[in-house]
Amino acid sequence: MGAQRRIYTLNGLPPEVIAVAFAKTSRCPDPFDKIAAELNEDKSRQFHEKWVIGYGHGSIMEHAVLSIALENVSVLLTKFLEDNRLASYTEKSTRYQVFDKEHYYKPENLMSSDLREIYEETCDFLIDKYTGLVQKMTAFMQNKYPKTADETEGVYNTKIKNKVLDNLRYLLPVSILTNLGMTINARNLRWAIVKLVSSDLKEFNEIGAELKQCADKITPTLLKHTERNEFIEKNSALLKESSNKLITGTKQPKENTVDLVEYDKNGEDKVICSILYKNTGLPYLEIKQKVINMSKEEKEDVIKKAFEGLGKFDIPIRETEMPEYVFDILMDYGAFRDVQRHRICTQINPNLDVDYGYSIPDEVIEAGMEADYKSCMEKAKETFTKIKENFPKEAQYVVPLAYRKRVLIKMNFREAFHFIRLRSGKQGHASYRKIAQNMYNLINDIHPMLGKQLVVDKT
Repeated sequence: MGAQRRIYTLNGLPPEVIAVAFAKTSRCPDPFDKIAAELNEDKSRQFHEKWVIGYGHGSIMEHAVLSIALENVSVLLTKFLEDNRLASYTEKSTRYQVFDKEHYYKPENLMSSDLREIYEETCDFLIDKYTGLVQKMTAFMQNKYPKTADETEGVYNTKIKNKVLDNLRYLLPVSILTNLGMTINARNLRWAIVKLVSSDLKEFNEIGAELKQCADKITPTLLKHTERNEFIEKNSALLKESSNKLITGTKQPKENTVDLVEYDKNGEDKVICSILYKNTGLPYLEIKQKVINMSKEEKEDVIKKAFEGLGKFDIPIRETEMPEYVFDILMDYGAFRDVQRHRICTQINPNLDVDYGYSIPDEVIEAGMEADYKSCMEKAKETFTKIKENFPKEAQYVVPLAYRKRVLIKMNFREAFHFIRLRSGKQGHASYRKIAQNMYNLINDIHPMLGKQLVVDKT
């Protein structure tokens, strides 16, 4: 009789001990729980000092996982932190919760300058307008969406509240404070901290230091080398200066757009080649030549079979990751907060500004609130322009979620399938639904065989 199979969790142990228990299995034949039982925090720290710090075996750090709660941090900060791919995040929602003017970030350097008054006045104005319009927007929504016979009072009230906040959240500045739950391993947390403390924004620096202090209580030996990174600091400034010398242009207000700027012209053939490669084991170049000579019908049949039987919660096979698409998207910051959550994509993010104008939800206009809404946008733009002269990075804090920003996103077909299926759904916000629908149209135009397999809600 062979060895007994065992599958179990190592509960209740410090992350550093778990990391060592998993790391030692490469050289020790004992079961994991036996290895862990012989460890204590001192022995674990000695192990990390030798192998992680001394020899640079960083993969061991990935077994030390921390769940960290961040409260009362700016929306601007959360987007920077969530740019770290290999972690999980859950954030206080602007669609489901009401925010207030007692909770927004006030940059220290602005507060000690003659711009303090205009910054506070503008943020107060934006948030007062947001809270002041809730009652009026609620009455409008109740009239537009009357309660149905099968809805309970609680369900109906929640639905109306969500519709109200979905529209009014665009008035909130990105200085508004929010809460974020983050689960991340020590290796990726170290890099997240380095990026924070190397930023030009003091809030980011402070939170980077606080994250280090918090994590050190749990994993005191793993988070070494988290000081300000000279490469990040100097390289960022160097590329900014170089870019401004090489490229000049004017950004004009315009509607939200999705442009497909790069793609694999042979993307469909790449999927077919990969499927045949996996299932035959023949050399890729030999398969590629055969695929070039295949008929359209033969190619369509292979792709069709790759998606046959795919259920609502299933994901396409890995071979569909071969084609890549690069989208240049102009969207409001409210939509960006959801789009950015697709972190498997490569995202290139310029700083937030006011040059491309802002979005106005249709229902804000229907409810007769357009004048109030526009007064907020113009006031924010005026204040942003004044602050930007001396504090270009801090000026971002006063920008409302309605203002547009560009994002360059590279994704493979498998991720595009997921994005379009999820973000085009009726339950989503109109702004990012349009992005997903436009992505579908663009992919379908260039890769119709793959486009037929995309799941999209066009209604």
